[in-house]
Parts: sequence; C-alpha cells; structure tokens
Amino acid sequence: MGNKTSEDLRVKRTHKLLYNALLDLMEKHPFESITVKQICDLAMVHRTTFYTHFQDKFDLLSRAMQQIADEEFKGFDDASFSPSDNFRELFSLAMKHKKLFSHLLAEERDSLRNLLRKEMARGMKQYLLKHNSIEENDIDIQIKIEAYIGAVLGVLNWWIESKMPIDLEEIIKKMNIFSEGNFAD
Repeated sequence: MGNKTSEDLRVKRTHKLLYNALLDLMEKHPFESITVKQICDLAMVHRTTFYTHFQDKFDLLSRAMQQIADEEFKGFDDASFSPSDNFRELFSLAMKHKKLFSHLLAEERDSLRNLLRKEMARGMKQYLLKHNSIEENDIDIQIKIEAYIGAVLGVLNWWIESKMPIDLEEIIKKMNIFSEGNFAD
C-alpha cells in the first residue's frame, strides 16, 4: 500500500513540474512555438517520462487547464452560485492568470470563431451607430455587443455539434427573441 502512495506522489509531482514549466514558458512565448524539449528542460524531466504521461504538448496543456479548472472552478457546480457569481469567478480567475488567459485567447486570433466575432462586432457597431443615438465608444453598447456575439457563437457551436436538432428558421426565431430588448431600434 505504501509503494502505491509514493508512486502516486511521484506522478503528481511530475505532472505539477510539467504543468508549471508549460505555464512558465507560456508567460514568455506563444504556445505554438514551445517545444516538448523546452518543457522537459525547464521541468528537469526526461522526454521519455513526459511521453509516459502525456501524448504531446496539447495533451499537457489540456490537462493543465483541467487541473486549473478543478482547483479554481469549485463553485461553478454549486446550485446556489448565481450567474453573477459565475461571472465574478471567471473574471477573477482571468485577473489571477492574466498572462495565461491572454496567451490562450490570443492563440485563437486567426481562428474562424475569432474572425466571425470581429466581423460581427464591426457590423453590429456600424448598424447601431447608424440606427441609434449611441456614441462611438459607448462602453455599455460594446459590452452588450460582445455578450451577444459570444452567445450567438456559443449557440452556433452547440447547434453544429448537436447535429442541428432544430431547423434553421426555428433557431433564428429563438435567437431573435434573445436579441429583442438588447438592441432596440
């Protein structure tokens, strides 16, 4: 029994060393430029040990993010946690791990999702400037635009991954209800 415990501690220690090495490297370098060799060198862990525990750097990143989520998002499953509490926790976590969030979010800068987000934001802002009496840099409108776009892209992703369980007209109808009142003409 004692041998199993010491083995578990060694595995946990190895994982922690590799997680920390990756996160430290991400403070200074874009994820795509980081190599397994760099991670292993910084963690002082042999490459064969790395590959005993992880498939590649993407697997390591995924598991490191899961570890952070397990530690930081304890309250998210709590039914007494309001959406406002969840927002507060998420934004607090982003402040705590600002560099990490910045790098992870920037990694997606050329993705389809990010390109759609930018184009939707530009188009919505132009529409609202033309049809409403808002100022160019109105922070409340910008927050509404970003929240709306995030929701739309989230629903789009769900709809595609769920193999489009409702037809196009129905999903548009449901999304239009969501936007009513948020961007009055």
